[in-house]
Amino acid sequence: MDTGGELVLASRWGVAFDLVRLVFAAFHHHLPEWVRYPLLAFGCAVVVHLGLGWLRERFGAPLEESEADRESGEAVQESEADVR
Repeated sequence: MDTGGELVLASRWGVAFDLVRLVFAAFHHHLPEWVRYPLLAFGCAVVVHLGLGWLRERFGAPLEESEADRESGEAVQESEADVR
């Protein structure tokens, strides 16, 4: 295919797919099991951590003290339980 001397770049998804295939092939075939499984567990933990962080940020509860309260000088009263 002649592109007229222009550089043809692959799409972002094509590059991502190729990288996943490369990592999978290297991970699955070239690493011993005692390295492979801890790395797999670590990778899964990172994905879960990032996913939960994103969900917490996206759907999390509002902050305890809003910016407007801080600017107006109103303090948020906290109830203290009696400890006996």
